[in-house]
Amino acid sequence: MVVRRYGSLVDRVRVLTSRWGTPPSELALAAVVTIAMSIDLQQAAHPVLALLLVLPAGLSLAWRLRQPELPLAAICSVDLLITATATGEYGPQTLFIGVMVALYSAAAHLSGRRALLAGSLSLVIVWLSFVSSAEGNVDDFFPFLVWGAPWLVGRLARRQAIAAGAAGARAAVLLAEQQAQTREAAGRERDRIARELHDVVAHAVSLMVVQAGAARLAHPDSPSRAALESVETAGRQALVELRAMLGVLRDSAEARDPQPDLHALPALVEQVSAAGLPVELRMTGTATVPAGLALSAYRVVQEALTNALKHAGPVATEVEVTSSDHAVEVVVRNALPSVPMTRTPGSGRGIVGMRERVALHGGSFEAGPDGSDWVVRATLPLRQLVP
Repeated sequence: MVVRRYGSLVDRVRVLTSRWGTPPSELALAAVVTIAMSIDLQQAAHPVLALLLVLPAGLSLAWRLRQPELPLAAICSVDLLITATATGEYGPQTLFIGVMVALYSAAAHLSGRRALLAGSLSLVIVWLSFVSSAEGNVDDFFPFLVWGAPWLVGRLARRQAIAAGAAGARAAVLLAEQQAQTREAAGRERDRIARELHDVVAHAVSLMVVQAGAARLAHPDSPSRAALESVETAGRQALVELRAMLGVLRDSAEARDPQPDLHALPALVEQVSAAGLPVELRMTGTATVPAGLALSAYRVVQEALTNALKHAGPVATEVEVTSSDHAVEVVVRNALPSVPMTRTPGSGRGIVGMRERVALHGGSFEAGPDGSDWVVRATLPLRQLVP
């Protein structure tokens, strides 16, 4: 029951503070400061009246984040009135706690003319409050210290908050740009993969059409002649649609050259070696690799060698391609440079493209440092192509 009542009280406080637009933490701070300001009010000329003035002035700190001028004006005015009318040798001393909190809040949350006006008026009021007290002296530096310390700390806090906000905004913009670049690179690579696989499919369908036509002509009296004609007609129609789609996917400037496969890797290695990257190629296995999968394996090797030349320089590089009845495994290993090279703008997008290609075939892809080497490893399973 006690816990239930306590929870209900907390909920009521939260609802009330939300209506006021004030966080509970700010209300708690205002209450603590108000209590601290009320401790030494017996030094005031009229303690009860002073308490009635201190309570609303101190509680106004609950709105210090939205309207810092309100608690600053209220607390400084009450401090001046109570101190000037104090009957003892020393006026209430704990009022300076509220003054300093109000000064800090105004300095930390005001800017421009509002900060200049609030700082100037509060300095005058603090000085008058000290001078009007029994121990006040116009030549004393103490009121300027009381005003200057919280004001300076507040301005420094505001500057740090602005710098942190600007840094966070820049980081968010850079992150958004990086994500956009990654999506753009992945989209371009998917388009490229789609165009290349489109060519592979078109080539396969063309062979089917030719073989069906040859079988129909070789056996004109065969009972399956009608079926062969149907296959040939459907294949030709599919070719027309494939070519139309290919025209949409492919830029007009791109040439329709035959797509490379694993047999083109020696020529690629020679080309990269001539560019300054010493490459050793090892190819094992005699399994027949489908054209689309062979093209993806070739592109992985090509991109890995390009990244090695771009980011590591002329370092020793090994390429190992193993083809089996189950998968094609590609491993490209190059030594890391002894001196880190300057990253080229756009670096890192090649890894996105390689990962997209391997994922298309349901394979696995890894790229990263391995001891003193950088290793790219891709496994493209053949079983994924079997329906």
